[in-house]
Amino acid sequence: MASGLDLSCSICRDLFRDPVVLSCSHSFCRDCLTSSWKHSPIKTCPFCKKRCKRLYSNDPPLNLALTNSVETYKQQRAYKQQRVSEQPECSLHSEKLRLFCLDHQELICWVCRDSKTHKDHIRAQFDEAAAHISLQTKQTQTQIRAEFEKLHQFLRDEEESRMKALREEEEQKIQSMKDKMAALSKDMEALSKTISETEEQLRTLRRASKCKQRCL
Repeated sequence: MASGLDLSCSICRDLFRDPVVLSCSHSFCRDCLTSSWKHSPIKTCPFCKKRCKRLYSNDPPLNLALTNSVETYKQQRAYKQQRVSEQPECSLHSEKLRLFCLDHQELICWVCRDSKTHKDHIRAQFDEAAAHISLQTKQTQTQIRAEFEKLHQFLRDEEESRMKALREEEEQKIQSMKDKMAALSKDMEALSKTISETEEQLRTLRRASKCKQRCL
C-alpha cells in the first residue's frame, strides 16, 4: 500500500483531493492546479515544467486510480488509529467497542449495533473486519494497477494520435505550398511567353513600317 507521502500533492503537500493528471503523467489536486495556473498564460506542469498539451490544459482528466488509492489509504489509516488503544469505550454508551461498522468505517459497541444509526449496516468482529479490509486492500491494489496501466496506455495512444495528426498537417501544408509554387511558376512561364510574343509582334510591325516608308 502506498504511503501518505506517495499520495501527497506536491503543491499543497497534503493528501490528494480530486486529483487530475497531466500529459506528463504528474498529478495534482484540481484546485491546486487551477490556482497555480491562474496567472500563467502558458500551462506547464508545476513539477517538471513541461508544457501541457491542449487537451490536458483545458480540462485535465480525473486520476481515478489515484483517487481510489487515497480513499483506501484514508480507510486504513482511520482503522489503524481506532485500534491504537485496546477496546476503547463508546462515548455514547460506555460499552466496549468490540464491533466494526463496515458502512461507516468506525468502531461501535453492542448498543450502537442496534441503534438507528447503524441498523441494517454490515458489522463484523475485529478479526473479521481486519480480514475484510485486507482483502479489500488487495482488490483495490489490483484495480489501481489496472487503472494506471489503462491511463498510461491512454496517454501513449493520445500522444501517438496527436503526433500523427501533427505530421499529417505538416505534410498537407508543405504539399499545398508546393502546389502554389508550381502554379505560380506555370503562370510566370505563360506570362514570359506572352511578353516574348508581344515583343516579336512589335518588332515585326516596326520592320513593316520602315519598309513601307522606303517604298514611298
